[in-house]
Amino acid sequence: MKLLALYDGNCVLCNKTKAKAQKLDWLGRVQWISLQDYEKQGREPSFRAIDLRRELHLIGEGGKVYKGFFAARKLLIQFPATFLPALFLYLPFAKMAGVPIYNWAARNRYKWMGETCADGSCSI
Repeated sequence: MKLLALYDGNCVLCNKTKAKAQKLDWLGRVQWISLQDYEKQGREPSFRAIDLRRELHLIGEGGKVYKGFFAARKLLIQFPATFLPALFLYLPFAKMAGVPIYNWAARNRYKWMGETCADGSCSI
């Protein structure tokens, strides 16, 4: 089963991240769907829209949901080019630094890109 990656289709950083990840996904392990399409389709599990706009969500085997840092870590381990570095993100101490770094990056994504999202979701 492929991982299902939910991203904000109106977010500049999210779209750029998706494009780069798709280039690394040589084995076709990840299916990407914008959260806007996901919400329209009424898929399960359902999420609060604001939560989907705050951080990356992956849905894995058996419906297991990965969010934020844990989603990014799971995503990176899928790709041959990032597999070895991603192993370090599974060390016990990695989440202590990884979670706050991911959260900071997600909160400040609009500042980095020098662009705003079409619907203002980057300001969340």
